[in-house]
Amino acid sequence: MAWAIPLLLLLLLSPLVVGLMRINELFVVRQRAGELRRLRGRIPPALFQELHDVLRRAGLTDVRLRAVVEDGRAKLYSEGQKLPANVRQQLRNTISLWPVSKIRNAPRRTKLPRA
Repeated sequence: MAWAIPLLLLLLLSPLVVGLMRINELFVVRQRAGELRRLRGRIPPALFQELHDVLRRAGLTDVRLRAVVEDGRAKLYSEGQKLPANVRQQLRNTISLWPVSKIRNAPRRTKLPRA
């Protein structure tokens, strides 16, 4: 029975921990089988299209991009298929053109371009 209290605390605090981990997150998108989808967050349609163009030209099939705020600027992290150095650079160049304020102020429910 002594293990029940720590387990209950863990269950109650896990949403708080997840929220704190995502506090600086702007958006998460996933490219799978040539289609880019927004999973979380806000992303301007033009930025969405630019990211899709870079990933499509590179021929990547399974990549997840997570944009976070670091030092007042947007930074991308990738998971899944390994990105070649030139694609990483193109993605850095693309996201650097967008101020954090424009990304954060994108409409929540935007009809994104069909990727």
